Amino acid sequence: MEYTDDPHPRNTYWEMYGMPMFDLVDPAGVLMELNACREAFPRHYIRLMAFDSTRGVESIAMSFIVQRPPHEPGFTLQRQEVAGRVQRYTVVGYAAERPEGERYG
Repeated sequence: MEYTDDPHPRNTYWEMYGMPMFDLVDPAGVLMELNACREAFPRHYIRLMAFDSTRGVESIAMSFIVQRPPHEPGFTLQRQEVAGRVQRYTVVGYAAERPEGERYG
């Protein structure tokens, strides 16, 4: 389980909540941790990731967002003109204008 307040598409390094849960038999443990994470970070994005250990590698088999903040400021596309007629584009999240921890106040 991971959380962030910076939803930029290239932000793949979210903060981990709690410890990893291996060899779960009862899904109630996941829901208990999810509810605790939601209480701790009610205005953050939260995602769950599942790993498949049957092949002996640690790669994500499934990942999805389970919570979004009530207000999402969105993104802007900034255009930059460089040498010649070349144009470059950058995606910038409005949330990143505020410091971490204060983005969804």
